Amino acid sequence: MADWQTARFDPTYEEPIDPSIIPLCDALQAAGFNTVSSCCGHGQAWPHVFWDDSTPEEVCESLARFLLSRSGGDYKPFTPWCQKEILETGHRWCLEIHVHDMYANTPTAKGFAMASEAILVVVKHVLEWGYQRRTR
Repeated sequence: MADWQTARFDPTYEEPIDPSIIPLCDALQAAGFNTVSSCCGHGQAWPHVFWDDSTPEEVCESLARFLLSRSGGDYKPFTPWCQKEILETGHRWCLEIHVHDMYANTPTAKGFAMASEAILVVVKHVLEWGYQRRTR
């Protein structure tokens, strides 16, 4: 696995990052999370980003609560969902964006557009959370 700078900026890197998930990876990296894996969902699955266990757990939980508090009113087109995954050698966290109107029969282009829009909103919230943490 390459470091973030290589995976993000080296055009010859063998596993390029999905362009539509890059803003979310950038925002999480800027907020202090060491992202290790990501996928935009390609219009058929929910976008997600994993980060390693180098960030203190209370910081991860703070982000998760903040994102849930920003997820909307009665109708939520998507919900940012953070979860901790237990591994044999520690753990990692995942931010998955559940796009509620994306189904198995949703056309790929429509699913991709909905996921891309949700990613950009979550990016805004991650940046807002990071700014609030720095200015306290």
